[in-house]
Amino acid sequence: MTIDHRAELNSVIYGLFRAPGLTREVAASMVEAMLVREYFVDGPEAYSRAIAQALAQSDPVTADIEPPYGETEVRAFLHLVHEELERHKPWT
Repeated sequence: MTIDHRAELNSVIYGLFRAPGLTREVAASMVEAMLVREYFVDGPEAYSRAIAQALAQSDPVTADIEPPYGETEVRAFLHLVHEELERHKPWT
């Protein structure tokens, strides 16, 4: 998988170990943390780019980290996170 910001993608996936579920509410909360750079210090643009690149490829997004959710569930959640990030453009 070719992702310019693999570390950022892994940070999002790592957060799923503590996620109570893969809901839009959880995605929105994660995006809020990205916007204020709490836990996600690289800023929303880097996470958005990493997620978009990962979703555009067929390689497993969970190749480096295996969260307690399956590949299909994680991809669906990443899509939610990406949608939430898009709603908040332009980023500050």
